Amino acid sequence: MPKNFKSNLQNRAVGRALALWRKESGFSLAEVGERVHWSPAKTSMMQNALVPIVDVDVVALALVYGVSDERRTPVLLGAQRARDPLRFDLLSGDASSCVGWTYAEVEAEASYVQAVALDMLPPIVRTPEYEAALRGVQVGAVSEQGHRHYGDAHRARVMRHLSEGPSLRLDLVVGEAVLRRPVGGALVMADQLLRLAAFAELPGVRVWLVPDELGAFAGMTSFTLLSFREDEFEDVVYLDTLHGGTWLEAQRERRPYAETFERLVTEALPADDTIGRLIEAAQSLKDAADQLS
Repeated sequence: MPKNFKSNLQNRAVGRALALWRKESGFSLAEVGERVHWSPAKTSMMQNALVPIVDVDVVALALVYGVSDERRTPVLLGAQRARDPLRFDLLSGDASSCVGWTYAEVEAEASYVQAVALDMLPPIVRTPEYEAALRGVQVGAVSEQGHRHYGDAHRARVMRHLSEGPSLRLDLVVGEAVLRRPVGGALVMADQLLRLAAFAELPGVRVWLVPDELGAFAGMTSFTLLSFREDEFEDVVYLDTLHGGTWLEAQRERRPYAETFERLVTEALPADDTIGRLIEAAQSLKDAADQLS
């Protein structure tokens, strides 16, 4: 393993593709090693993106697994791009030809998630009604981007890890403005806040509410900072944008988000007070709905 090697997101996307190919083939690590004439450990490290993945090795594995040229090409280009993404993008003008990754795939590898929700709640805690209401007001071009939406299987896996621990921890900072925005109506929002309060009680979860009196701060935005157990994986920051998810990997880009998260936690209400405020807000919404009925 190269000294001080750090696996970027592109290299990790290639590793996931290689792992999927082997799973589809049904070959064991030993069987693959016999066919490509290298150790099972090398295949395992490539699948887990713990080493740089070179394009010739991608070709060798594609031949062993019987992968079509159509599926092989984006993984091959991804391996080339992973070595120097900036140079690859400059020369090719387009990284969309490379194998990509989703938020769910990266989150599935994380051991610690720090999220700031100033405008809407993150997908992991959304009720189906809250989610449907958000989708209902999105324009088609935004909905097509699939902003951090993931399936029930991934949601269930994350919830299991947060409930059983200690494989995953999630710290969530919520802006008080979120509580006043009745997405889907008062009753939908009340149920959503009650779910958030219950979510905050999970062993692997902490939720803080940032009161309005804190005021505005420079660069107010929602974001997620993900950390990993592997020394080869650096922290990454995820931002939702209109054109799709934006990932920040460079330390100088991540630093303002990490420091902002720490500052918000310092200024936010204590966890116990936050849960109480969520329940009070939910009850107020229910009471208001009852008065109108």
